[in-house]
Amino acid sequence: MKSVGYAALFCFFCVALSAGQDSPHQVPQNLVPQHLVQDWSSRHVIFSGLTPETIDDAVAADPRAWHSWLNHARYNFQSAVESDSEPNLDFARRRRHKKTLRRDWQMNLGGASVGPRTFPAKFSFNVNAPPDCTNDYVVFGTTVPVSSGLLGGSPSLIGFNNLYTGPGPTGICPTPTAPASQPSVLFAYNTATVPSGISFANLSPVLSLDGTKIAFIENNSGSGSNYTAFHVLTWKAGEGTLSSAALPGNCAAGNSCMTTLVLSTTTGNDTSSPFVDYSHDTAYVADGAHLHKITPVFGGTPKDTVGGGWPVALSFADSPVYDSVSGRVFVVTGSNSLVVINAATGATISTTALSAFTPAGPIVDSANQTVFIFFTALPSFALTVDQFDTSGTLLSHLVAGTVSGNVSIFTGTFDHNYFSNPSTGRLYFAGAINGVGSLYGVGFTGKFMNTTFSGPLALSTSATTSVPTPLTSIYNPTLTGSPDRLFVGLDSNCTSGSSAGCMENLNISSGFPSAVLNRLTIPLSGSSLDVSGIIIDNVSALAQASSIYFDGAGSAFKLTQSALQ
Repeated sequence: MKSVGYAALFCFFCVALSAGQDSPHQVPQNLVPQHLVQDWSSRHVIFSGLTPETIDDAVAADPRAWHSWLNHARYNFQSAVESDSEPNLDFARRRRHKKTLRRDWQMNLGGASVGPRTFPAKFSFNVNAPPDCTNDYVVFGTTVPVSSGLLGGSPSLIGFNNLYTGPGPTGICPTPTAPASQPSVLFAYNTATVPSGISFANLSPVLSLDGTKIAFIENNSGSGSNYTAFHVLTWKAGEGTLSSAALPGNCAAGNSCMTTLVLSTTTGNDTSSPFVDYSHDTAYVADGAHLHKITPVFGGTPKDTVGGGWPVALSFADSPVYDSVSGRVFVVTGSNSLVVINAATGATISTTALSAFTPAGPIVDSANQTVFIFFTALPSFALTVDQFDTSGTLLSHLVAGTVSGNVSIFTGTFDHNYFSNPSTGRLYFAGAINGVGSLYGVGFTGKFMNTTFSGPLALSTSATTSVPTPLTSIYNPTLTGSPDRLFVGLDSNCTSGSSAGCMENLNISSGFPSAVLNRLTIPLSGSSLDVSGIIIDNVSALAQASSIYFDGAGSAFKLTQSALQ
């Protein structure tokens, strides 16, 4: 992808606008819409220290740099670039309502929970304009077992638009059908190519930059025949419903279409979601025995790279992460190792033992060339965060506490200050100490993670809860005095005397929090770890426009961000 000056356009014309921020200013109609995609990978590659001079090059190498710029770095330059930005923020503040989490809608996806490593994917049509009721959409995968080639029945991939609707105050999007306060089904497909072959448990979809295509993995494992396939779906609005799935079309002009690349007929994949290097239209994903390099992805018929070191033999690899600066792929394997791979050749650069396999996925700070891994170290199940450089050399080792039992630890997140200068920021992560979900934070000396930490802060009130979901943060400048927020899901025991799950919100604006700010109870049932990963969009003052999306107990949820509605 080429940046074609969009970054400069955004910086110097409409920096006061948030990602989807409403504004009293009129956006000229001749501006090319600036799309934004958010999926599981958006939080695994970050860029600290971006400036108006560096953002174009960063976006050209990896469009995920937009997330670091839109959510964090641009606020350091806002007043200097857009002198009338403060009136826009005042306008937003006047629109604020009470500070509580609110459930806007819940849609039954018809299946069991997808798990905490699974994320929905969100497409925002234009970050330089108000949120779009027609073109903005969110897509969820389901765990519904479906038969290949079957028209009707439950879908395996579901997209919703008309997102910004919900109970009081009324949303900005219309509610076209009863019951009230629900989104519209944009598409709903049966994407299985083998019997009982589709499972999004632990796997996440990835969007093309223009939002017209979706890449994802089909997995069949543990049911008698193992199978892994890589799909790219071109969707068409209006095809399928929640109770009657459509089949992808015949690829003729104007029709929906799905390509299929079979990666393995002997191994299944329930740990690795695809990571797309947009600049080279290349995807990296594992099948249970190998790490594959697939190109093209969205620009043609996907093909597996064979030759050199590709595909790379790796056992039960987690979701890989590609770094555009070093040109390397980072992946944690079932053999309890962090493996660094040369993306061009497939050669292994380094392998570092981690003591335990926790499929949390690395975070790469591309600007600082550092890599963060979260795991429970054996034999004591110690909650551990390791920081490496991009060659695989250990820079810092933090042990926060001993976990009660064999509990997975999931990926953490950084506060707003880190994106300006790591030495002023914190990394937040969570685990379960003696069964209680707990939050931790650690600061930095220069770019190096400290070995002392803050916490634990209990996120639950029962010793029977499971570990919290991956953490997600957002910086919202319309929240006077408390703009930096942290969100986390728990599957059970969030409040005293209740076994219900919840979504929790913490204020991290002034450092490590002393308590949970507020929570919304989510009745969940079924297996443990019912709450999926979280996607957060927009910092708009428009009703229902700033949202939190996740899956819980087989339902898709949208909540309004705290203090906005």
